[in-house]
Amino acid sequence: MELFVLIGLLIAVFIAELIYYRLHALDNLFLKVDFSKNVARYGEDIELIEVAENRKRLPLPFIILKFEAPRELKFYDMMNTSKSDFFYREDMLTMKAFSKHTRSIKAQCTKRGYYVFPRVGITTSDLLLIERFTRDFPNDSHLVVLPEVLNTGLIQMLTSVTLSERQCRRTLLTDPFTLSGIREYGPNDPMKSINWKASAKTGELMVNQNASTCSQKVHIFLNLETYNQKRSTSLLERSISLTYTYLRELAELGIPASVYTNGLDVITDSPVISETDLGSATLDERAIMLARIDLKKPVLPFVETLEKYMPSTDSEDFILLISPQYNGSFRALLPDLKSRRPSLQWLMPCYKITPDANPEPSIADSYIRWEVIGND
Repeated sequence: MELFVLIGLLIAVFIAELIYYRLHALDNLFLKVDFSKNVARYGEDIELIEVAENRKRLPLPFIILKFEAPRELKFYDMMNTSKSDFFYREDMLTMKAFSKHTRSIKAQCTKRGYYVFPRVGITTSDLLLIERFTRDFPNDSHLVVLPEVLNTGLIQMLTSVTLSERQCRRTLLTDPFTLSGIREYGPNDPMKSINWKASAKTGELMVNQNASTCSQKVHIFLNLETYNQKRSTSLLERSISLTYTYLRELAELGIPASVYTNGLDVITDSPVISETDLGSATLDERAIMLARIDLKKPVLPFVETLEKYMPSTDSEDFILLISPQYNGSFRALLPDLKSRRPSLQWLMPCYKITPDANPEPSIADSYIRWEVIGND
């Protein structure tokens, strides 16, 4: 009889324990997984910071911290990590009452993009390990990985072409309201240009040197339409990286530039466009814009981008059209665009085995074939 009473008491304790844990195991339990920074460079190492808290008196015999991380983050420690569409990470530990767990996991940013944690959750159990309880937690942490900065002679060539175009189109007229400096008087200088104060200080005739009226800008049109039937994106990624690297060079030279793409922002679903000069839209802001282009979304027709934004450019401006797609409908527009924008250049990123674009004679001198290593 005593044995039956003991068994009954044990069963009652088991049931009470299980019911209590069912009701309260997940109370005051918190989990947050953060990136150590919100913006990172391509190839940079970052940390994923995992913080779990048990803010109650009830101890937990074990908890499994689970989160899904983007595959584009390369973990240095792949223990407890499985790979499919995402990296699935699980870490097990014991949590006492009113305890906190913090852990940093190092990873490398291997691809441009905008990343979040799709799911973050905790699995725990009762003291007797009879039943498991699971809860997912909201998580708003995000990471922007900037495009790769390319180390290629193409950028120096583009910069040289840009500067040459700006120089050869510099007008002989000067702006009488803008001074670029003061120099010594020459025999062909008009008397009205003499700066008498500067002349009095130096003891020699000095004249005001007026700035040129040339204000040529650079406009980059980036075409992200697919270039093969497999809908590959590797050349599109190279094109985005090229755009970013070129913008960096222009910023260092103080040359104003605009960027027009038919790619869509991963958050707003709007085309990524930046018409402002570098003085208004900083290089960092433009880098983030390019990083947030989602190549999984269908892009807008490139012809529409050209027709909408080309009129906002000036006939003296330098136009760089970047397009791995070489047989699209935009080809029909190029001869007319070239006649109205003499400085237009078409750059085609491609592989060695990619057929040549065979541009029309009127634009053949403005065609640049850029071969990169690899194949789709």
